Amino acid sequence: MEKAKIKGFEVRELKTDAEVDKCIDLQGEIWGLDELGRMSPLTLKSLIADEPKMAIILGGFLYDDMIAVHINLPTMEPYTVYGHMFGIVKKYRNLNIGYFMMKNLYKILKQRHIKKMIWTYEPLEGRNANNYLNKSGACAVKYLQDYYHVVNEMSDGMPIDRFMVEVNFDDKFHSQKTFLREPLFTMEDALKKIPIALADFLPETDEVLIEIPNDLQSLKNINMDQAIKFRLDTRKIFTEYINKRHFVAVYLYTGIIDGQRKNYYLVQNINKTLK
Repeated sequence: MEKAKIKGFEVRELKTDAEVDKCIDLQGEIWGLDELGRMSPLTLKSLIADEPKMAIILGGFLYDDMIAVHINLPTMEPYTVYGHMFGIVKKYRNLNIGYFMMKNLYKILKQRHIKKMIWTYEPLEGRNANNYLNKSGACAVKYLQDYYHVVNEMSDGMPIDRFMVEVNFDDKFHSQKTFLREPLFTMEDALKKIPIALADFLPETDEVLIEIPNDLQSLKNINMDQAIKFRLDTRKIFTEYINKRHFVAVYLYTGIIDGQRKNYYLVQNINKTLK
């Protein structure tokens, strides 16, 4: 099994009242949610029940201290789960914990005969896009405008738009041992071969690149107006290609260009998606 890049880290399902309480605390620490936005202990206690089996709620523990949480809920669609919340304490990000937890979750879902998982994330967060699309094999299939109505520090100051993403465990890609998705081109070649879509330039082509910030949270702290412009411009572009033309976002190119990190989604006609 793939190891996280941190000694003493393990993933396990929540069982105890103390773990439930810590899960609620982390919703405040990770996302800055107030009490209204956090899940109640009554709800979480029901969701971790074994009889009947209700949900899959994973904690990421560093020497028994929970530093990550992944809440996955049942749905009314057969053999489908919804990834409700997934977060890691800030100082432990960039340690491969996200990928490690996703692989553990996938293993559990397959053991329970789940065929599809759906969840949402912030489209302008490159770290999440890299974990979900590049490493975990998801595809963004819908753009959701003003999806959440909740007060939290992480999304403060901007409309809370989201990508809806999914993975299908019956397809060939997810039957493999690794979920790492490899692009057809390097980022340099992609920038030469694939047009960059802009709010005022929406080319008729089977694939486009769409730029997002190199670090959304830092940009918000430095220049909120620029962050909001990214939101409104990309909202128009994603809505056109993903919602109207039924393209999917399949990969995030990320790398250094002229001394600065750049992030570009690869968005393709559904019949041209990477395998």
